[in-house]
Amino acid sequence: MTKKTTKRSFFQHLGQGFGILLSNALIFLPIIAIIAFIDSKVLHGALAINNLDPNQSILNGSDPEAQSKLIALAFTHMGLMLVTKSIIGPALSIFVVIHARATILKQELSLGKALQFLLKRYKTVFIPYLLAMLSIQIGSIILIPGIFFMMQFAFVDSVATLEQEKHVLSRSTRLTRTRRKTLVLLIVPYLLLGQGIQLMEFSYSSDLGSLMLINMAYEGLLVLLLSVFYSLYHERVSLIAERKSRKAKAKEEAAKAKEKAAKEEAVKKDQADKAAANKAKRQERAAKVEAAEKIAE
Repeated sequence: MTKKTTKRSFFQHLGQGFGILLSNALIFLPIIAIIAFIDSKVLHGALAINNLDPNQSILNGSDPEAQSKLIALAFTHMGLMLVTKSIIGPALSIFVVIHARATILKQELSLGKALQFLLKRYKTVFIPYLLAMLSIQIGSIILIPGIFFMMQFAFVDSVATLEQEKHVLSRSTRLTRTRRKTLVLLIVPYLLLGQGIQLMEFSYSSDLGSLMLINMAYEGLLVLLLSVFYSLYHERVSLIAERKSRKAKAKEEAAKAKEKAAKEEAVKKDQADKAAANKAKRQERAAKVEAAEKIAE
């Protein structure tokens, strides 16, 4: 018998996210380290484009043009990150989703199978991921729209990875409607921390080791967030599937009851018809006997 899905609390989903992260630590840690290294190099590239020395902080306030340089650097860095994340992001999302699913369902997933699935689904996930990412990143400049878009598109990775759905963003928006409170509690701290992380990156740009640790911590937090998103998605689609199953079962039972009632009605009608026919025959015989008696008289 299939175990019934129950709606979990915020902390239960967060705990499951940590469980997914720790269960797949040997796979996620190297990926996080590689992405953190790329993030660090992207920042150095943004500094080079703006003719800034990584060894000299622009946050010390001594440079009269520090504010304008910081704004230019922030936008350059965001542009470069959008390019790199649009390429790396879908692969990371697929990896997190399939490992989270395997962990929750207690299924074995080899690295070979994971890579094979990633290559198979990358093209399918790329466009929805890109559209969602652009909406979130542009909205995050003002913060509030970024929160709204991230809530709506929290399940885009899971839908695009696991479902044969053409309208991925719309599907994610529908699925997240009943999970908005939990999503807000997850997204707001993450986005606020992201603002602080960028300033920390600028402060420690000259120290590659520190920069790597900062980026690893933030990318690790992203993997945790994606894991919790999948936990919420898995619960949501499981509850929907179970509700549909109950409705289908109730419909099937109603159809069977209707069919049974129809059969019983048919039997009753048949019995009534037979009784009527027998009565008619008896009346006919009685009439014949009565007619014969009259003739005899």
